[in-house]
Amino acid sequence: MKTSPFDLNDSDRQIWEEDLADFVPARIFDAHCHMFSQSHMRPGAEPSTRNDEDFTTHVKWAQLLFPGRQLSCLVLGMPLRGIDPDRHNTFVAEQVARGPGWRANRLVTPACTTAQIERDIKSGGFIGLKPYRIYSVTGDSHNCRIHEFLTHEQMELADQLGLWVTMHLARPHACADEHNLKDLQEYTNKRYPRIKWILAHCARSFTYWPIRQAVDRLRDMPNIWYDLSAVTNVHPHLTLFQKEDLKRIFYGSDGVNATGFHGKYAVFGRYWFQVDPGEEGYGYAHTEARPIMAIYEQVLAMKQAADIAGLSRDDVERIFWRNAVEALEIE
Repeated sequence: MKTSPFDLNDSDRQIWEEDLADFVPARIFDAHCHMFSQSHMRPGAEPSTRNDEDFTTHVKWAQLLFPGRQLSCLVLGMPLRGIDPDRHNTFVAEQVARGPGWRANRLVTPACTTAQIERDIKSGGFIGLKPYRIYSVTGDSHNCRIHEFLTHEQMELADQLGLWVTMHLARPHACADEHNLKDLQEYTNKRYPRIKWILAHCARSFTYWPIRQAVDRLRDMPNIWYDLSAVTNVHPHLTLFQKEDLKRIFYGSDGVNATGFHGKYAVFGRYWFQVDPGEEGYGYAHTEARPIMAIYEQVLAMKQAADIAGLSRDDVERIFWRNAVEALEIE
């Protein structure tokens, strides 16, 4: 049975107290989270299975998971089929205004005009854009290229305004895909040099392979950052910690819905899949321990990678907080 993201078990508490409490610093900037309400769906659209999330939800969840820590977030527009971008973006702007040091990226689809986007950047306090592959003009969310769900006109505006773009890469090999690498190389070095890119989920590397293949080329591109959200495998974190400039790495959670379950994003070779043992009705044997929250699995993988890479306490603090605060120019 699926549990609430607020229902911690004894194994959660043990992992926090024995493994993570000394690792997670006093301040956290979450560079990848979402807010949502069912009221944002267009009339007649299929209801989302996501739970509602607002400012209060995120603060409550963080206080439960990371007690005593100070939290700020970069809230990303929630990309769902059938969502009303105007209604959703208005809600996000209102919620983010409640938190000092909180920021937001505006949900964009290819149908959003540059006038609409610029209006919201100037009046709603958004610092960047959140496109997503399901809005690809090709109708193919798996094999589309960046410009097919974030138009060149939108990128031109983002370049003029110096905006951030949080990019969940498409195509089967994600950051290791040759089209994606060539596009990012052209955009960062030549065509849109003032856009600042955050490549979500370790550049969408939930397994060891994509970021290992791509990191040497990505490292040479300007204005590239990464968030670590929802990656529960140690190897992508380790590759970034060992081979990238640590200043380009941001902590993110993809909470609450995406990592607020007792399970993980399990890796099978180069394939990964969200596994929730409780929802699948798995039996338990060998130990009294039980599955822990996926966000704890992610932070545990970060800790293990940090230990292997020999990161200092200052390095860890930078990843959890200071890198994002400095890069996003938050006082």
